[in-house]
Amino acid sequence: IHGKNLVAILHLLVSLAMHFRAPIRLPEHVSVQVVVVRKREGLLHSSHISEELTTTTEMMMGRFERDAFDTLFDHAPDKLSVVKKSLITFVNKHLNKLNLEVTELETQFADGVYLVLLVGLLEDYFVPLHNFYLTPDSFDQKVHNVSFAFELMLDGGLKKPKARPEDVVNLDLKSTLRVLYNLFTKYKNVE
Repeated sequence: IHGKNLVAILHLLVSLAMHFRAPIRLPEHVSVQVVVVRKREGLLHSSHISEELTTTTEMMMGRFERDAFDTLFDHAPDKLSVVKKSLITFVNKHLNKLNLEVTELETQFADGVYLVLLVGLLEDYFVPLHNFYLTPDSFDQKVHNVSFAFELMLDGGLKKPKARPEDVVNLDLKSTLRVLYNLFTKYKNVE
């Protein structure tokens, strides 16, 4: 890196992005062709080496175990609408108490507001409005809201969600479904 080796710098940047779980999607299977030139006996000899910078998203992010939602998306996409409908019914049963309604799981939870309010309703307490952004207007504010909702879930005795707050904010349906299903399994019998 100190020798200004561009490939080494790229490896470092990819490693930092993965280690700190940067809210970006790295493209999979990125490789670069490196030309190595050596001087032997007064002559320059060159060779080409392929250097892999990224692998698959699962390998890079360290998520190796597959869950029911991976299987659902891969093998039973026809059942996805049934799961979504069940989760929308569950969510609306509680959010209707605040005159709120969800029609799109993909988008309406992305800013974290409904998620925070839902956790408060399920745990039967009021979440002070100064603890989160009611109308977030930046990516960081949305991530703050979703992270705050995750903290509330942990306080309520739930396991740490497998999804990352950044994935929910980036409209990743699988991540949003994982979080909502986590709530559903604990609170499905709560009135």
